[in-house]
Amino acid sequence: MEKLIEIYDFIASSAILSAVFLFAVLLVTWFLGRMIFLRVAKRLLSLFTNLTDDETIHSVAKKSASVVSVTLVLYINKMLPTFSAEMNILFNTVCSVFLIINLASLVNDGLDIFILRHSGRVSSRNSSIKGYIEIAKIGVWVVTFILIIALMTSQSPLIIISGFGAIAAVLMFVFQHTLLSFVANILVSNGKVLKLYDWIELPNSNISGEVIDIALHTITIRNWDNTISRIPTKDFLTEKYTNWQPMFSSGGRRIKRSFYIDQSSVSFATEGLLAELRDSEPLRRPLEAMLEESNHSGDINEWMVSNGVTNLQLFRKYILNWIKARGDVRADMYLVVRTMPPTPNGLPVEIYCFTRSTTWVDYEETQSQIFEYVNASAKYFKLDIYQHPSGNDLSAIRRYL
Repeated sequence: MEKLIEIYDFIASSAILSAVFLFAVLLVTWFLGRMIFLRVAKRLLSLFTNLTDDETIHSVAKKSASVVSVTLVLYINKMLPTFSAEMNILFNTVCSVFLIINLASLVNDGLDIFILRHSGRVSSRNSSIKGYIEIAKIGVWVVTFILIIALMTSQSPLIIISGFGAIAAVLMFVFQHTLLSFVANILVSNGKVLKLYDWIELPNSNISGEVIDIALHTITIRNWDNTISRIPTKDFLTEKYTNWQPMFSSGGRRIKRSFYIDQSSVSFATEGLLAELRDSEPLRRPLEAMLEESNHSGDINEWMVSNGVTNLQLFRKYILNWIKARGDVRADMYLVVRTMPPTPNGLPVEIYCFTRSTTWVDYEETQSQIFEYVNASAKYFKLDIYQHPSGNDLSAIRRYL
């Protein structure tokens, strides 16, 4: 015991030995604390989160060990009054600043872990709090900066805060993009116009894909070609974009496409045309079903003459009933087959309907089947699908010349 007191007195009598001793204590406690906190962090974080990122766990352990080791060194320094008053002030200030920075970093690491825990919940899959967390991180560093300034100037933090009023304009100019992004993030999140995993499209930027991250400054989108795009959050307040997600929740995906009829092939329907249609095996059953539904199974020739029915009108009604009979098109939503204003490319006939499946593959398959059937069946109604003359058409004309 006497030897320990002698060693203590010897160390206390020399400022250099005291500094070496404090540095040795700092290193030893840091390494031991890091090993202990590493094990504790792995066990605790595994209980509350699904965190498997070793880098974050090691960061938490290192900063926790730094806080403990610096606190211990500050306590021991008070027991070794060998430094001069000026050196003690400098030493305590440096250690306190280092301690405040590590505590702020620990708080921000805790906020990162909170984001991971929040994003892992099923109930929060469509919401993002990352923008708010980033604002909280900025707030933590602002408070840290104020505490450091107050510590170095030996003034109250309230006095430092009151002095910020003079430089508020400068701060607003420096952080103008952050403030704009913060406002945009609040409007986007609270307005529920955009959520995680929504399918959005920005035509001006040639972007179409799924939202995978909503941060303070940027919104990250994984495009359908597996590329990644980042758009400033504030752009979603000024730039035009389309959110396709409500389409999925509605249970129907719209088909709105036209085919073009050669106007010279449109004529009045005749009994001979109807007889040919009834004799055509691919069209007979859908045609009979259409006539029965329209109550025209009696004197059909008189009905066509008195109403001036054209082959195009028959074709439109036929296609309309055929689409209704399909199981993959919703009959309870808008279903229209209509003619549009004529163009130099022919008379547009638009099909407007909604498919039951909203997935892209099923939607495209249904749309393709409908228009393939249209192109194949138009000729039975003595209608020609218009297209620009091709090389075969020019060759046929040349043979007649």
